[in-house]
Amino acid sequence: MQNEQKRSAISPYLLVILSFVGIILLGSILLTLPFAHKSGQWGNYLDSIFIATSATCVTGLSTYANGIGAELTLFGQIVVLIMIQIGGLGFITIFAFFISMFQKKMKFSDRLFLSQAVNSDTVAKVGKYVRRVIVIVAFNVIIGFLLGLPVFLNIKEYSVGEALWGSFFLSCSAFNNAGFDLFGGTSLIRGAGNPIIDGLPTWAYYYLLSYIMILIIIGGISFIVIIEIFMDRKRPKQWSSFTKIVLLTTAGLLVFGTLSFALSDTIKGNINFFEAMFQSVTTRTAGFAAFDQNQLSIAGKTISDLLMFIGGSPIGTAGGIKTTTIFIMGLSFVRFIQGKKIICFNREYSRNSVIKAMSLVFLSLTILLISFIVISSLEVGKENATTENILFEVFSAFGTVGLSANLTPYLTAGSKITLCLLMFFGRLGPITMFQIFQANMDKLESKHFEHIVTDVIIG
Repeated sequence: MQNEQKRSAISPYLLVILSFVGIILLGSILLTLPFAHKSGQWGNYLDSIFIATSATCVTGLSTYANGIGAELTLFGQIVVLIMIQIGGLGFITIFAFFISMFQKKMKFSDRLFLSQAVNSDTVAKVGKYVRRVIVIVAFNVIIGFLLGLPVFLNIKEYSVGEALWGSFFLSCSAFNNAGFDLFGGTSLIRGAGNPIIDGLPTWAYYYLLSYIMILIIIGGISFIVIIEIFMDRKRPKQWSSFTKIVLLTTAGLLVFGTLSFALSDTIKGNINFFEAMFQSVTTRTAGFAAFDQNQLSIAGKTISDLLMFIGGSPIGTAGGIKTTTIFIMGLSFVRFIQGKKIICFNREYSRNSVIKAMSLVFLSLTILLISFIVISSLEVGKENATTENILFEVFSAFGTVGLSANLTPYLTAGSKITLCLLMFFGRLGPITMFQIFQANMDKLESKHFEHIVTDVIIG
């Protein structure tokens, strides 16, 4: 009885946060060990905890100038991959999976606790939901691994074992929107001096980028959407409003991003149209780079900041404020101008949803502003630490994207710590952090009286 009371006293949100902290700390220790580095020397702990945070928060920012492939041994790479997978799923999801596998009947209090921790919308079927999520992840990672074999097995520098490992690592990283690869500090950029990427035939290079984009989109589109469409096989008319919002907003942002980059940079000759499309996808929290981000114009970096800020969809592997948030914000704005209720897809959306969306945006922008001020103060005088590059860095970290204008490896210790905190806040979400201290955040206060409703002059 006492154990149940103690467990119920622990907030699911606190448990999620503690699990992430625990994984990051354990991973940072493992990455500091000499046999995790190809040099055979002890690793710098600040760099280790940065990589551990970046991997667990599925970001992809790296303080290793030549990338994790050149810095870490197979052991170190395996540690990073495990953290990526745990971070993409969430430690509590994995924990709940094993509980549901070995414990046939769970008490209602256990199911309620786990459903809150894994963001399941159904208490009764939380075990089934978690098992489905594991199946989705395993299926897509395996498919991605198989899709990558035609490319990796044709890389002359790789043995068969290295090709298999490289394909599996990239598949897992892409589906989890992590942004890590083993190609080196230049990632997927052609013409940057990377012999592996530069040596790929044209067809293999664009094939590689194409299947990476597919994995990124699937990983960031929400497990609920995948379950509804592919597992429950619901027809479009039966789709929930959540699924419709996610699909509509995702498609809209991908088209918007591609056309915007085409106008801002493709016309100027900075990038080609395919690279513009890839940038539109990868800024949605993935972080793989098909070209040097310093090539982007200021307009291109601003568009990237916006897309990184929005990110992917809830209950998936992506970060950012999420597609549903920006949809509710946009819909509320349009309906306010029209003087109508907030209705779409034959559903009226609650005032609580609107307030929560606005609060999330406000909190996120506040955190980004503070981080920008801190890093700008610490990096004064550095040649590459321009305003647009620092903004690019903080939006990338908060959105758990991982793109960088070649700034991350050269930041001071204070700036690296700031980015670690940003990645952590971005992966878990500011609302989750605040719900630890205020359990009634989503609940309306019940009173035996009503206050007089009044308006305040705005604007």
